Amino acid sequence: MNTNKSEDCDSEDCAVESFSIPKTVWILGAVSLFSNSASVIITALSPEFIINVLGGNKEILGLIRGISESISYLVKLFSGVISDWLGRRKVLILIGYLCAAFAKPIFAMCHGIKSYIAAQLLERITNGLRDTPRDALIADCSPKKLKGASYGIRQSAAFIGSMVGSIACYFILSNCKFVNSGDSIRLVYWLAIIPILISVLFIYFGIDEPKNLVSLRHRKGFPIKKSDIKLLGQKFWYYLAICFLFMCARYSESFMVLRAQEVGIPLSAVALVLAVMHLFNAPTSKIVGSWSDKMDRKIFLEFGFCMMVVSCIILAFATEKWHVIVGVSVYGIHYGATQGTFYTMVSDYSPPQIKATSIGIFNLVCCFGMLISNVITGKLWDQPSGAYHAMIVNASIAFVAAIGLIFVKQPKSIVARAPCTGDGKIAEF
Repeated sequence: MNTNKSEDCDSEDCAVESFSIPKTVWILGAVSLFSNSASVIITALSPEFIINVLGGNKEILGLIRGISESISYLVKLFSGVISDWLGRRKVLILIGYLCAAFAKPIFAMCHGIKSYIAAQLLERITNGLRDTPRDALIADCSPKKLKGASYGIRQSAAFIGSMVGSIACYFILSNCKFVNSGDSIRLVYWLAIIPILISVLFIYFGIDEPKNLVSLRHRKGFPIKKSDIKLLGQKFWYYLAICFLFMCARYSESFMVLRAQEVGIPLSAVALVLAVMHLFNAPTSKIVGSWSDKMDRKIFLEFGFCMMVVSCIILAFATEKWHVIVGVSVYGIHYGATQGTFYTMVSDYSPPQIKATSIGIFNLVCCFGMLISNVITGKLWDQPSGAYHAMIVNASIAFVAAIGLIFVKQPKSIVARAPCTGDGKIAEF
């Protein structure tokens, strides 16, 4: 149901409230579906490409994944600040996905570790440029009582895209007639540009820039002030500390692919391992997103943290192919329960004028955690003990984070006065 109340109308004063998912959220879900179908290919094939084609090792794999993910999260902070300063979201989202379309083919032209690092950094920078404005746009447009569901829909669509991309990767590799794996992988990288370009078209023609967003361009000096940051409160910073600790345990999916290869799953089928993961995290994300609007969101984060512990333990002791499949499935449940919930809770803590900035701060914290996790995982994996010690260390860190999460307190409700007009609906925050 739409309402034509003036922009000065607080949601608590409005007689009618929207209870439907905005069109913008569905469009962003389609964008994520197509873009993730391309991005998952990079993750699925990076262990084989880096180690067996380019001549790297597991420690280098961890460094590349850790540094590139960290750069991505760092860029997310700055893109959030810029988005709040401009009072615009769509232009940054569009630029990010457009640059990603040009980044994918660079992987196909790599013939050394250095060129691969450059391609990976470029791909992750474009990811960071678009993600924070996109997540802020979802918060801008979603009614308060549907915020978790909106994030869940976008996240589920992304996971479905990853599953579709993994299956497509399997069929392409299975039918490639190239003599070596390097040429087969390069072909897949070239084809990855197609779904990214489709995502760009969805953004350009399907998303309307929300009006009445709070712009900070009138401020002198740096747009984000100390007084804005103080509004976040101590609860937010403790929540961020727990998120950082947990991210120190969340390793790249590339290591799951590596684990699959270690137990005998062939290259053509390793992409299906990620498909299994996304088969479980897509419905989990949708269910958790909807339920978290009716229950304490912390419950679902706690569940996700515990699933991470279980997944790491299973992968640590895995000796058969089905062991890895089970471990990856549990990892998928963990990811579906946590990823959308992370951003929903950050949005809950955030005042409207710095919503993108607060998401960017969260991403910066994740940046350091992911760097630590991937570097340590890669280094331990390259030792004689291999995956065992790496997974046990990650399980231990995740367990400590789960204990700390118990003491996270819910934020106070924040109501925004500037509604999203992406499709004409007034939103609460």
